Amino acid sequence: MPRLAYLLLPLIGGALIAAQAPVNARLRLVLASPVGSAFVSFAVGTVLLMGAVVVAGDAGRLGALGGGPWWAYLGGAFGAVFVFATLVASPRLGVTTTFVAVIVGQVALAALIDRFGWLGVEAAALSWERLAALALMCVSLVLLLRSS
Repeated sequence: MPRLAYLLLPLIGGALIAAQAPVNARLRLVLASPVGSAFVSFAVGTVLLMGAVVVAGDAGRLGALGGGPWWAYLGGAFGAVFVFATLVASPRLGVTTTFVAVIVGQVALAALIDRFGWLGVEAAALSWERLAALALMCVSLVLLLRSS
């Protein structure tokens, strides 16, 4: 796959995540349940992924389930927390502020993962440039919170 395609995948995925919060928040109003709307969101995603596994011919590879470290199976739980948190926060903070907070949280944990080599990642130095970038993102979050 060309390098540009690898760049487009997270850009498109990130854009869809921004739309996911207000979509799920609307579903929350319909169901009158934040947990119920998060469940429906994951159920729809699960059905979609089941179809993708079949189409890709990867169903047989699921037999290796259980062979990884315990933490390799937490991604779905992290996603559930993310979906619930953003569908509750976005109507109160706004989508922009919610997702700047998401990005600050992501980059802060990513910097720690890189620094300490957690989760099987090779350790990388925490440079002043990385710290400055994180500080600037925190400033942007504070500014957005003040303006709303």
